[in-house]
Amino acid sequence: MDTHRWTPTCRLLAIVAVAALAFGSATARETAARADGEGGTDGETHPRIAIELESGGRIVVELLPEEAPCTCERILALVREGFYDGCSFHRVESYLVQAGKKECELPPIEGEMFGQTVWHDPGAVGIARLPDDYDSAIAQFYIMKEKRSTFNGEYTLFGHVVEGMDAVTEIEKGAKIEHVSLLE
Repeated sequence: MDTHRWTPTCRLLAIVAVAALAFGSATARETAARADGEGGTDGETHPRIAIELESGGRIVVELLPEEAPCTCERILALVREGFYDGCSFHRVESYLVQAGKKECELPPIEGEMFGQTVWHDPGAVGIARLPDDYDSAIAQFYIMKEKRSTFNGEYTLFGHVVEGMDAVTEIEKGAKIEHVSLLE
């Protein structure tokens, strides 16, 4: 007798997995088009931000509002007010770098990781959260240096690096962000 029951969450995850397999090739084409600077397949251009490092490096990130609208809205608002200027990369691992202020009075953002069609590959940019709370992201961001499939569906991705991955791989703990700006 099979005692396994499909909970609503389990059913949802199974549907998402099947959809990801079914639409994977289209998603790969869209990701490749964005990496080539073409924007999405719908012809829209996506907002881009430039992260200028004190060391002279420059990282350009294309935001993906169709994947994480609330997160992108938050990031753009913080960039416009200069929130990230002067922040340092306080976490540097072999697979990612992370920056942003640890103390912040903003309310947390609801997690947008479920159903995303982007993955934690090199250059993916996500918003950090507490390990045990999907809805605790506030303002810290990370950039992937290596693929981490175990992060897929666990953390919200909101963009990807389109220029400056060499600068990302050279970031050391304590490296400072000089300025982050919205590219028009």
